[in-house]
Amino acid sequence: MKGRFVITGVGIAVAVAVLILLGQWGFPVPFVLAWMLTVLTIVLAARQIFFDDDASWPPEEPRRASSGSEVSRMAWAINSRTGVAGHLVVRRVQNALRRRLAHRGLDLDDPAQHPRIDALLGEGVRDALHRSEVQRTDIERVLDAIERIPNDTEETG
Repeated sequence: MKGRFVITGVGIAVAVAVLILLGQWGFPVPFVLAWMLTVLTIVLAARQIFFDDDASWPPEEPRRASSGSEVSRMAWAINSRTGVAGHLVVRRVQNALRRRLAHRGLDLDDPAQHPRIDALLGEGVRDALHRSEVQRTDIERVLDAIERIPNDTEETG
């Protein structure tokens, strides 16, 4: 801010000095003031940013609005004719199961904890997500088992 005041003060001092000097040489004061305003306008216009140097060319393509929700995409990931669930659904259900088991201090990937997990979920529920073709009924069974796992808030509340 201080720099702007200094530059403005120096500019005014130079303008007054030029006005006095040209006035003594016989130039009319309104003529000198008009030319000073013209030069000042050109200088200020030249300082403007007309093009953004940070912009990349070509500009980014506008992103398409997502069509549908996460739930509808997962529903379409289940083949309605064969009942085979896609990898998107299986991965999401596995992640939900991992999170719920982690709250209980269990790790789905630890073979030493598989008996405790099977006791909590039920026989065959853990293995249902590791088949080559996971069926819709397997997903439903795992989701039902996840809902049966008590939350920490249910135990304390």
